[in-house]
Amino acid sequence: MSGIIDLIEWRRAREDAAAASAPASDAAEPDPAVVARLDRAAERLFDLVSKALEVDGHLQPKVETELLAIMGELTVGLVSQAAVRAERLAKDLAAAH
Repeated sequence: MSGIIDLIEWRRAREDAAAASAPASDAAEPDPAVVARLDRAAERLFDLVSKALEVDGHLQPKVETELLAIMGELTVGLVSQAAVRAERLAKDLAAAH
């Protein structure tokens, strides 16, 4: 029985570690310029993903993973990292089509 993991304690430790390692710039209100970059990248991604779905009927697993990573970063308040990832994904998708 000593091998049972306390999931509540594990989650609390992960949240504490994430909060401690979060950059100060993302801990408070995000920079409006970063939010604008993210907004532009999200709009571009919407168009590119829509076209990919029309043509192929599905997304590549790597694209789905990157979209989920962007959502995860936004969930924990890592706006600048999400913006960088979204811009990179949009660039990669545009180059592929």
